[in-house]
Amino acid sequence: MSSANELTAAYQSLWKNRQLDVDNMTSLLEAICDDLSDARTHPRARKSFHQKYVLAVERILESGLGHDHQLQLISLHTKKLRELIQNEGRNHS
Repeated sequence: MSSANELTAAYQSLWKNRQLDVDNMTSLLEAICDDLSDARTHPRARKSFHQKYVLAVERILESGLGHDHQLQLISLHTKKLRELIQNEGRNHS
């Protein structure tokens, strides 16, 4: 398993022209949550969690990252997607 520093560096390498303040596991998980929530996009142009998840997985798989980093980043995205879906369900209850 990779260290938090390796994973944050791997995540940052996915984004060439984006300024990310990701330096530990907490900020990495927040960045993933923001990405899946499409937080950097105008509300009327946002995609669903599932659409953003697919785009993120494609970006990870098409990157030059090693398989270990790819799997770990996909795992973190999956974990965050589940949390977002679960929280969305609670907010609509």
